[in-house]
Amino acid sequence: MKAKKYPLNQCALYKCNSKRRLEKTLTIEQGQLKLIDSVIKYSHFEIDKKDSTEKRQITAPKYTLKQIQRRILRLIQFIERPEWVIAGTKEKSYIDNGEFHLKSNYALMVDIKKFYDNCKREYVYRFFRDKMLNSPDVAEILTDIVTYEGGVPTGCPTSQLIAYYAYEDMFANIKRIADNYGCLFSLYVDDMTFSSEKPFNKDVLKREIDIELRRYQHKPKYKKVKYYSKNDPKPITGTIVTKDNTLVAPNKLQEKVYKGFQDIKNLDIDDNSEETIKKIAALQGRIQASRNIEKNKKFPEIERITKQISTEHSGSVPANPPKKSRKRPRKIRIIK
Repeated sequence: MKAKKYPLNQCALYKCNSKRRLEKTLTIEQGQLKLIDSVIKYSHFEIDKKDSTEKRQITAPKYTLKQIQRRILRLIQFIERPEWVIAGTKEKSYIDNGEFHLKSNYALMVDIKKFYDNCKREYVYRFFRDKMLNSPDVAEILTDIVTYEGGVPTGCPTSQLIAYYAYEDMFANIKRIADNYGCLFSLYVDDMTFSSEKPFNKDVLKREIDIELRRYQHKPKYKKVKYYSKNDPKPITGTIVTKDNTLVAPNKLQEKVYKGFQDIKNLDIDDNSEETIKKIAALQGRIQASRNIEKNKKFPEIERITKQISTEHSGSVPANPPKKSRKRPRKIRIIK
């Protein structure tokens, strides 16, 4: 069942102009907001970048701050957004981004360089003050909660949508540019895809996008700006749009399925190590991802054998947890 969307002016944060009301809206215990500075704490770590030897720096909120950010996310994630905004929208995934361009024959991909790092605090503050119509003091507090060291942190539950709303005007301008060239436009975090059934002037379009991004102190990741013509397979956020206008799983994902299967098919039956369990779960996840993209029973024999292996390795496939009942959010207590 699709979640109901509402206009921005129906959001509980809209025109929130007192700290008392903000405490109530964020389910923070009364009088605790004055301690908010004491919970704005983060941990820092690195993870591997996908299909790369490089590392990605993650700045993740500590427990209490994350609770408050999750509450903000619940309040803003059901605001109505244009259909071309894919990431951060419930019931939409990277597969929807590929399907959005399925009928196109030509495509231009533009990534924004270090998007989160260059999302300035001032733009986040303007969103709360000028779009949410919060009072300056409330806008300041909300901005403090979702930003860190002048920017948008990478590891926060709010980051995808806050980054979009901070630069909503920029993306709306880019959409108008795409329209001028007869292109479909979709946004997946910092990945922008422009496509059309007919050829378009890619060089002029690239230049206009570059100019618009720089107006907001952003710029493209030039080495990842790619153009694909009619006979090229078009890689769009983890999917491939073929020259026949069908959606298929990328070769890299399929290779990982085959490699993962080779890794587990000769496992010792008594090997129930955590590493083994993770390998089986990862393989099952990749099989399912391939099926989700292609909407079919892909890798049936590999799946059958993998399921048999997972049964032999007790505990490798956890039972589906019971669904959590929806409860009223508990009051958040800030402990200094």
